[in-house]
Amino acid sequence: MTTNTELYIGLMSGTSVDAVDAALVAFNEADSTPNFLALYSHPIPENLKKNLLACNQQNTLSLDTFCQLQVSTGRLFSETAQQLLKQESLQARDIKAIGSHGQTIFHAPGIGMSLQIGHPAIIAKQTGITTVADCRIDDMALGGQGAPFAPAFHQSLFSEPYQNSVAVNIGGIANISLIPAGDSQEALLGFDTGPGNCLIDEACQRFFNQPYDINGKLAESGKVHRELLEKLFTDDYFKYPAPKSTGRDKFNWQWLNQFEIDTIEPSHLLATLTELTAITIAEAISTKKDYSKGNIWVCGGGAYNQYLMQRLQAHLPNANVQSSSKKKINPVAIEGMLFAWLAKQRLEHRPVNLKDVTGATRNAILGGVWQP
Repeated sequence: MTTNTELYIGLMSGTSVDAVDAALVAFNEADSTPNFLALYSHPIPENLKKNLLACNQQNTLSLDTFCQLQVSTGRLFSETAQQLLKQESLQARDIKAIGSHGQTIFHAPGIGMSLQIGHPAIIAKQTGITTVADCRIDDMALGGQGAPFAPAFHQSLFSEPYQNSVAVNIGGIANISLIPAGDSQEALLGFDTGPGNCLIDEACQRFFNQPYDINGKLAESGKVHRELLEKLFTDDYFKYPAPKSTGRDKFNWQWLNQFEIDTIEPSHLLATLTELTAITIAEAISTKKDYSKGNIWVCGGGAYNQYLMQRLQAHLPNANVQSSSKKKINPVAIEGMLFAWLAKQRLEHRPVNLKDVTGATRNAILGGVWQP
């Protein structure tokens, strides 16, 4: 690293609620190019995970519980950042800022509010590092969906000079970024397509006593239940036009239970849920002309599910579906990198190019700043 390089940390816990990821990112001051350096993942303690997931399946929460979760999650995020520093033999003074997403417990674009837990004041004070957080509400205050935020950052990573490309993030919820060719006048677009890993993971935990479907082997051993799949597709969300966003408060086990799944063999259920994820992503990409023919870069935990990747390729036969690791970018690190990048944009007072993605009336400077 040169003297013209700044280090940032991005903290992310997604809708899978399995771990807090801390990404160490170096930015060259001359061109703000993000360079991934290291990742540390801190598992979320089971009791805290249980309480956070419960928030996604209810719309009421006591103030006492809310405050306890703010503190517990804030401390967990702080500890994750500190463990990354320790892993990389760095001190707080070496880091320009932390960008923290927090843990989403309620996302309500219809109301114009999104709640992320894990207070940034705790992170800033415990780490001794300036912390940028609470980014989504700035977009929502301008009429935007407050999600997805990844497209603007995906553009900086995956844009190609002469052809359109797509970035697909498959976390608990899946979202896509439709990235126009470098010489195109088209707008950058992106939206949440629906469930990613969230229902697949929960089925694995309920029926197979494992946290997720390793390489998709369990789903691959089953058969798609066509009648159930057709029922799942009747949900109105899949018919909504973009811009749109969703969360685990929408697509959860209560949502799935309404389709009378009790008589379906677990491996067949997993195969069906995996097919739901693959088809909804593929159909969302195919609605935009010429985006289903080029490179499709997959990031998030779903990039490691080989069967899901195969099903996505099967539904996009003219595209080249591949993991972001082919670009030497850790698939799990990208969302952490995103929030490191958002922290840099905020400190430099740069608006983020999202209005065509989220539907906001204009691009905005995102997030608040908490000093140590």
